[in-house]
Amino acid sequence: MKTGIAFIRGIGMFGRKKYSKQKILNCLKRIEDKNLKIVGIYNKDNIIFLKNGDIHYAIVGKKIEKQLEKCFNEKFYVTTRGLSTVKGLIKNIKN
Repeated sequence: MKTGIAFIRGIGMFGRKKYSKQKILNCLKRIEDKNLKIVGIYNKDNIIFLKNGDIHYAIVGKKIEKQLEKCFNEKFYVTTRGLSTVKGLIKNIKN
């Protein structure tokens, strides 16, 4: 399985969308299946997941958006990236 990160826009910013890590994690654990496993949360807006090669990162993002909307009754926007992409970005940051 490949590791990915889902970035959730706007959680906890400006006093809006204040949800605990545990509530978010409990919500997202419901979408786990043979193709997707939610591994954890960093801060409140970064979801670490494992995905099967058969499912695209964008599909994982849509699943997360829909599940969050179902749990919290409001719109969410999610962007996903593979761990290799994130590592590449970090490696190329010039100080």
